[in-house]
Amino acid sequence: MKKNKILPISSTLLIILGLWIALIPFSRPLPGGGTFSFENTPEASCKSPIFGTFTEDSPSYEVYVNPKPKIGDPTISKSISCSSRATFRLVFGLSLFLIGMSLLVYLQRNKKWKI
Repeated sequence: MKKNKILPISSTLLIILGLWIALIPFSRPLPGGGTFSFENTPEASCKSPIFGTFTEDSPSYEVYVNPKPKIGDPTISKSISCSSRATFRLVFGLSLFLIGMSLLVYLQRNKKWKI
């Protein structure tokens, strides 16, 4: 691939990736329990990073006390704060978006790429 094609494509990908990270809701694993695995670890669904950053996003879930639960084992209610992770995702996503936009403006100003 030529250099004049790599920069516009990478700036477009940075813009899309930045918006995806900053806007799409995310999930995080619940604390406690057994060894982490994608099939068995329950997740907490957090709101979009825009809402989670400026409001208190703390979903509450019932989790088992024992690492290898069986039916009838005791559960406790756990609340997870998604605000700190939402703030990180918002700042990181907007940073990628701004880098992509800056690269796009730079390429258009120097006539290295036309839309």
